[in-house]
Amino acid sequence: MHIELEQKQYRQGHRQIWKNIKDLLKSCFGFQSKNNRLFNKDGSLIDKNHLRTNISNHKQSYKQRQQTWPYLLNIYSPSMTNYDKKIYQNQAQIRYNKLKRVWQERISRGDQFYLVLADKILRDVHRTDRHVKFIKKKKEILFNIMMTYSVYHPYPCYSQGMSDMLTPIVYVFLDESLSYFAYCSLMTRYMNSLFDQDQIEINHRLYLFNLLFHSIDNELWKKIYFNQEEEEKNLFVYRWLLLDCKREFYRFDDILRVFELIWINSIASSIRTNYNRSLFTIFICISILQEDRMKILSYSNEEDLNKYFYSSLSSKSRHHSTKQILERAQKYYFNYTLAEK
Repeated sequence: MHIELEQKQYRQGHRQIWKNIKDLLKSCFGFQSKNNRLFNKDGSLIDKNHLRTNISNHKQSYKQRQQTWPYLLNIYSPSMTNYDKKIYQNQAQIRYNKLKRVWQERISRGDQFYLVLADKILRDVHRTDRHVKFIKKKKEILFNIMMTYSVYHPYPCYSQGMSDMLTPIVYVFLDESLSYFAYCSLMTRYMNSLFDQDQIEINHRLYLFNLLFHSIDNELWKKIYFNQEEEEKNLFVYRWLLLDCKREFYRFDDILRVFELIWINSIASSIRTNYNRSLFTIFICISILQEDRMKILSYSNEEDLNKYFYSSLSSKSRHHSTKQILERAQKYYFNYTLAEK
């Protein structure tokens, strides 16, 4: 027993020595974790390009996303200090509560327009990400944000799928008012045109998808498009392109990773034309298909293809190889940006 006690004390002392060395390196040489190197002591961002590179190269932890996502969604400007962020958070809460009270009062008076809108949103909110325990407990927050957004952003009008883009934001931001303004930023800067009734933007994405898919993997493209009826050729990829492939990955942490990579290569990118901002999503779509390339090529008829696209994608085991899918998409996007220079 005496020997065991001595050994335990030795191990504890050994760990403390290395902790002291680490602290000494921090103070003398500025040794910090990867996430802390992104910020100055006052909380301001050192460099936005470095932020994008860091996210691109390293999968973020939950705490890291709470620090980095406000910059990806343009909630915080790079120069904002911790003090500035606190002021912004307080002002955001006051402003959001004022906006929310307006439609709540209209509903309490029985205004038919608001009641119909609320019913439509409530049904969608209850269906969204039902398999995620955290989201199950946040249905009221999701409903409040979607109602507030839809009332003050009537064009395009609310449609199914919009709540899909909100759940990752609420999961990371936690705060209702900050989640609202982050969602507004995402929709107005990047997503709104995809939900337009004229469908110009989504048709543009479909056109680019076919163009790039045909160029990257002609054999696989032929297999899919030559074995389907004309009106069904783009149905499988329509949802992928509309919702940035959110429903094609079952694990919620994988969805967060997909979204942050899309955002740094779209809304937070220096490349901001309509043509470029959808490219990373398109490369993910192509990469998903290539992950199952041999399986798809082995199908002998349209029925087998339809089973793959419209049945297997709902399976929990679908896309367990998220890392390979995203690495391939990043490679395609990197090669594209090189060719652009």
